[in-house]
Order: sequence, then structure tokens, then C-alpha cells
Amino acid sequence: MGSEGESDRRRYLADRAAKLESDRRKRKGATHRPWRHLSRDQQEVAKRLTAGQVTLVTVSGWGFVGDFLAFLDEIGFYALLGIEGRGFKRVMVPIARLIMTYQMKVLLGIGSINLVPAKLFRQVALLKLIGYTTAEMASGFCQRGDLAAGPMHKNTLADAVERLRAEELEQMLNETASRLAARGFFAGSKGHFALDASDLETTARYEGRGMKRYTEWKVDRKEKKAVEVERLAYGFKVLIVYEVRLRLVVAAKVVPIGEHESSHTLSLVRQAVKNLGSGVVRVLLMDRGFLDGRDLWVLKCELGIDFVVPSKDKMRVSQDARGLCRQAQDGESLFRGERRGKRKVDRAGKVKWEGQVSVVGVAGLASYDQYGDEEHARGANRKGFIGNAINAVVVTAWQGQGYEADKEKVFLSSLSVESPLEVLDLYDLRSLIENTAFRELKQGWNLKSYPKKTAAAVRAHVFLTLLTFTLAGAFRSSLGQELAKHGIRRQRAEGYGDNVIVFAGEYYAIFHIEELLILLGVVPKVLLHADPHDVRRRYHLPLAA
Repeated sequence: MGSEGESDRRRYLADRAAKLESDRRKRKGATHRPWRHLSRDQQEVAKRLTAGQVTLVTVSGWGFVGDFLAFLDEIGFYALLGIEGRGFKRVMVPIARLIMTYQMKVLLGIGSINLVPAKLFRQVALLKLIGYTTAEMASGFCQRGDLAAGPMHKNTLADAVERLRAEELEQMLNETASRLAARGFFAGSKGHFALDASDLETTARYEGRGMKRYTEWKVDRKEKKAVEVERLAYGFKVLIVYEVRLRLVVAAKVVPIGEHESSHTLSLVRQAVKNLGSGVVRVLLMDRGFLDGRDLWVLKCELGIDFVVPSKDKMRVSQDARGLCRQAQDGESLFRGERRGKRKVDRAGKVKWEGQVSVVGVAGLASYDQYGDEEHARGANRKGFIGNAINAVVVTAWQGQGYEADKEKVFLSSLSVESPLEVLDLYDLRSLIENTAFRELKQGWNLKSYPKKTAAAVRAHVFLTLLTFTLAGAFRSSLGQELAKHGIRRQRAEGYGDNVIVFAGEYYAIFHIEELLILLGVVPKVLLHADPHDVRRRYHLPLAA
């Protein structure tokens, strides 16, 4: 009896272990498979349509999404979604499908989580494309919530996003950048990347939010003068490393708003290098908030990355550069550059030169004591201390207006300043991270529309938005779409049209409504978009007499 009981116990443990392993594989390695159950085939669906072999027909207002999903499959993105999801106690909906559902919310420009049932869950064809079955869409995943509003309650989606851990979110973005690099998306990069941060202000009620104090000028109407007042800001901060020309995010981090951005410089840059491989990031463009001598030294001497960053007015290296820029050009340490610009005459008859700029490159400055490793910086006050050489570009005139002495703008760089205008023009590319990244993300991608008022929900929303934004930019580069160039708002407007999506077994196709009628043999007298002869020839149908 004892032997039989022990045998039964071993069988029970073996069966339980096999079941746990099976469940783990389903959650971790096979969650991307639902997207492969359908393939887009216009010819096959047209053939079945004319034969009356159709599974489902519905209206599609998002023609670009089908190609976008096929592109994700091509680069192997779905395999990245097989995350473990330790924050989930029960997994009724596959985690990968929850992530894709939220990404579709982002891609379609649905700002509020409250609008998901009306604007996303009613898109039956889209839900079917990302893996939902007809039974799930009709009955939901459980008996809780309003099943008439979709396959799940909107709060289920919000809760799922909140449970994603920071390391899982960062891993998805990092692995995506690595896969894009492996597929050659950075082959045309000139190596110019920007590092910048943007505040994501919230109310004080957000759980886990940070706080910072800042001052601003306000007009006192009673005193009739400008006064400086102190303000409090609550929220978070997003930091990204961004390829300024390809418009792709390659590393990111979300922190409380009060944290200083310079404390994350090296970790972000090292992650970007790891994601893309050595030699891709060649020049880093940063704003003044990332100015730190030891970080700059590591960038140049350890990572082999050049930099351009504005200097601070009261720093000794800035004062030295301004003092030297008034001297004559010597061709060794001082180099002048000037761009004349365009002559403009205003209504008062005053002549202005738009775009006119004068700069001076100052090479080999040794007065930035902190530019070096930690041991070097500790010896800054010792007798006989000699600083490491760094270069500067001093802007002496802008838009035809000369700066007063000691008021010139100074930029520090590890690049050669023999052609100082080239260095200044290179730094101008940094503005692209503000205009084509942060501004586009906030205005066109609803970056600040969070599903819940918690730090975890904000972080997940930001990362999934950055991820979708980057994939959309890569999709445009791969397939010749103008998605990133025109912005997501224009792409959505162009993508919406009189389209119909037809499912036929394991295939689907997207047709214009006129094209569909022609295939069915019903040709309207007035056609605005389709030509019957072209449609019949394209789908190998008999030509009309």
C-alpha cells in the first residue's frame, strides 16, 4: 500500500509539473501565435468572394492597420510579447493580446480609456485581426463587466496595463530597437542622436508622482510690474534617446518629475548602445540639463561618442571662451565662421538679415575642471592642476544682431571646431526631438492621457506609446508610408475611407466599397475611385463585353 501510494503521489506531482510547464509555455512563448491565424491575400479573398465563400464582412476605417500588423509580424515583434507578466495573479486574457489591444488604442488616437468601448471594441474586424475570436467578442472573457460594450470591461484593460512591470516595459522597447537595428533600419543613420527629457505634469492626486519647485515671472497688475513667483509642479518625467533623422526612440526611462535628468545620462546612452550595437551612436546632442563634466568624459573617452551641449553662463570655461572669441583668428585655436542669411526690409524700412549668424570656434580650452574622471575632478583645486582640453563654439551674432560682450551663447563639444558653423548646425538638429518627438507624442499620440492615476499606469502608458510611435516610424521607413513624416494625425485622416474588410476562412482582404461592388457584379453608374476594367483585370475576372 505504501508503495502504491508513493507511486500515485509521484504521478500526481509529474502531472502537475507538466501542467505548470504547459501553462508557462502558453504564457511565455506562444502568446504571439494568434496573429498568424489570418493572412492578407487580396486575390484569394476576391476569388472566394465571387464564389460566395465569405466568413465575415464589416466596415474598416483604418486601412493602414492591416499592413502595420503584417509589418510587426515580419520583424518578429509578436515574439517579444511573450512576457512572463508576474504582476498578473490571473491571466484570463493573453498578456500579448492585452498589450496589442492597448497599442491599437494608441495607434487609433483614442485618448481616454472611457472611449475604448465605443471607438475600439466596436471595431470587430480589427479585434479579429489581433486575435480575438467571435465567441470572445460576443460573450466576453468572464461574467463581470458590461459584455455588450466589448470583449472585456474598459477597466480590465486599464488594470492590465497598470500591472506591467517597469523591466518588462523597458525590455519590450529595448528588444524592439535591437530587432530594428538587426533588420538594417539604422543603416542610413548618420549617427546623430538627441538625449532630452520632457515633463509630464499631473495633479497632486496621482499615486507615486514627484514634485519640483520652479520660479516664473508673473505680471502684477496692481504694482504694474513683473514679479518672480514660486510654483509647484507634480507629475513625472520621460527621458529618451532619439535618432533625429529616422525619428526612432532607442532607449527611454520614466522617473518622478523632481529627479534631475543628468543622473540618467550614462545609463540611457549605454542602453542605447547595447540596443543598436557599437558604432551606431556617434554624436549625442543634449540640452543644458545634461551638462556634467564626468558624464561628458565617459561619453567621449569610454564610449567613443562625441557630444554638443550648451554651457552655463557663469562657468569659467564659458567666460574664457567669450574672452578669446574677440581675438583675431589664428587658424590653430580660433576659427571664425559666418553665414550671411537673407536680406529683409520691414515696414519701417529697417534692414534685417534673417538667418545671419556669426560664430567662433575655440579649441583646446582647459578651464572646465570637471571634464575628466572622478580622480581628475578631485584634484581640481590642487596646485599645478591642468584641465583636460575641450572645444567650444561661441555664437557672437544671431539673426544679424550681435550679442553684447560676455552675453554670447557658448556650446561645448568634443568635435573639431575648425568649421564652427557645422557644429552649430549639428546642434540645431536637437530641436527635432522637441518638435517631431515630444510635441508630436503629446498632441498626436495622447502621451498625457493616462488610463489610471498611478505611477505604474503612467509608466506603462508612456512606454507603450513610445513603442507604438517607434514601430509606426519604422513601418513608414520600411514600406514607404508617410506616417512619421506627416504625423500620426494626418495618417489617420488619410487612412479612414470607404473601405470594407472581408474575411474568408484563414484569409482577409481590404477593398474599397466601389471595388467590392464591382467584384460582386454590381457596377454603379457613377464611380469616383474605381475603374471596372482595372478591377476585373487585377483580380483575374472575365472582362465585360
